[in-house]
Amino acid sequence: MTIYDLTFVKYLDYIDSVVKTYSKRVQKCLTWTDLVITISESSKNDIIEYLNVNPDRIYVTPLASRYSSDNLLIPSNPSVNYDFSYPYILFVSTIEPRKNVTTLVSAFNYLKQKHKIEHHLILIGQKGWHYKPIFAAIENSPWNHHIHHLDYLCDEHVARFYSNADVFVYPSHYEGFGLPVLEAMTLGAPVVTSNTSSLPEVAGDAALLIDPNNPMELAEAILKVISDSQLRQNLIQKGKARAKLYSWERTAQETLNAYKSILS
Repeated sequence: MTIYDLTFVKYLDYIDSVVKTYSKRVQKCLTWTDLVITISESSKNDIIEYLNVNPDRIYVTPLASRYSSDNLLIPSNPSVNYDFSYPYILFVSTIEPRKNVTTLVSAFNYLKQKHKIEHHLILIGQKGWHYKPIFAAIENSPWNHHIHHLDYLCDEHVARFYSNADVFVYPSHYEGFGLPVLEAMTLGAPVVTSNTSSLPEVAGDAALLIDPNNPMELAEAILKVISDSQLRQNLIQKGKARAKLYSWERTAQETLNAYKSILS
């Protein structure tokens, strides 16, 4: 069986009533499972700790970006409601509590008030579970006219936003892998992300890592990136190199190796 993460065990406040039933079902499945595939060493460690699975029965098959920096076609005039002449801070993912968007909004408010940044905040992603408090925080922001939620966009349009972002910010509390971090790195966006779960594992030294529970620390990291062009370029270069370590060919090969390991 494949287990991507243990949100349904570790963070019950971040899931709905359906997902809360997963724990018992997964435990039952594990009684007849010969091999568990997961997507990061972080998730592997969680599976060992919380589900008491033998480490020898767990195989890690890392994911990869949906984009390639070598042959990507990015439309020059996407049909989206944003004026690209304004610099922006970017977030891409489902709008739900686990992604910690309210802390990002708090950090943005501080940067607007204290440092008078000219940037807008772009949130790309569909509404997930318990999204209303997040949009209330946006509506209550004195700078809500500079915060844009763009919902679902096609891959090419999302790529345009990644490629032109002054900084990509992903302050998630918990991730099994954290694909948006890798996508941003692939397309040349400098990254600020959390120092929790799998995110340091994926980002390596190619991102600024912050405590997702500390809005001030998040704000300071964002400010560093948008105000220091040398740091931005350094993160961009490291990010592109980091992203090349991951590929879907590697994922496929590791998955095949996992299947072979229980057939031999």
